[in-house]
Amino acid sequence: MADLLTLPFLICAAVACIAGTVRGFAGFGAAMIMTPVFSAFYGPAVGVPLCLLLEIVVVLPLLPGVVRLVDWRRIGLLLAAAVVGVPVGNLVLTRVAPEPMRWVISGIVLGAVVLLASGWRFAGRPRTATTLAAGVSSGFLNGLAGMAGPPIAFYYLAGDETVTRVRANLTTYFVFVDLVALAMFASRGLVDGSTGVQALFLAPAVVLGGMLGGRLFPLASERFYRRLALVLLVGVAIGALIL
Repeated sequence: MADLLTLPFLICAAVACIAGTVRGFAGFGAAMIMTPVFSAFYGPAVGVPLCLLLEIVVVLPLLPGVVRLVDWRRIGLLLAAAVVGVPVGNLVLTRVAPEPMRWVISGIVLGAVVLLASGWRFAGRPRTATTLAAGVSSGFLNGLAGMAGPPIAFYYLAGDETVTRVRANLTTYFVFVDLVALAMFASRGLVDGSTGVQALFLAPAVVLGGMLGGRLFPLASERFYRRLALVLLVGVAIGALIL
C-alpha cells in the first residue's frame, strides 16, 4: 500500500484519469497521453504493456453503449489488414534508422490533419480497397512505432458518418488492436504479475475518466468532436518527434 502514496504513482493515476476521459469522449488518444509518462517512470518495458492493459480496462464500461453502432464488416477488414501490416512495420523498424522515420511519421500525420481541416471527405462510403489500405497502414505504424491510431482516425473522420458512429467504431477497433499487441508482449515475456497488479491499482482512475468522458460526449457538438480529434492527431505528430 505504501507504493500507492508515492509521487510517481499519484502522477500516473492523474494521467490515467485524464487519458481515460479523452478515450471515453473521443474513442482514441489515451495511449498518446499515458505511454510517455508511464515509460518515463517505469521504463518502456513496463509502461507500454501497462498502457495497453488500462486502454482495454477503460473501454469495458463503454462497450455496451457503442457495439450496436459498430460496422463489424469494416472493423473485420481493418483488423485483418492490420495483422498483415504489423510484421512489415517490424521489418522496417529493424532496417531503417529511427530518426528519419520519426520525421516521416510526423509529416504523414500532420498532412492528414491539414487534409481533414480543409474539409476534405470521402465521396460516399469508402471502398474495400481503401478500408484495407487504412488497416495495413495502421498495422504498419503499430509494428513500427506502436502508433496504430492515426490511419484509423483519419479513415473514419474523413467519412460522412456521424461522430457517434465514428466514436463507436474507433472505440471498438482499438480494443482488438490493443488485445493483439498485448498478446505479442505477453508472448515475449514482457507482461508479468507486477504489471497486472499495477494496472489493477490504476484501473479505478482510468475507468472514472472513461465514464466521465462518456458522459461528456453527448454534450458536445460534432464540430467540437472533430476539432478535438484533430488536436489529438497533432499531439501524435509532435510526440513522434520528441519521444
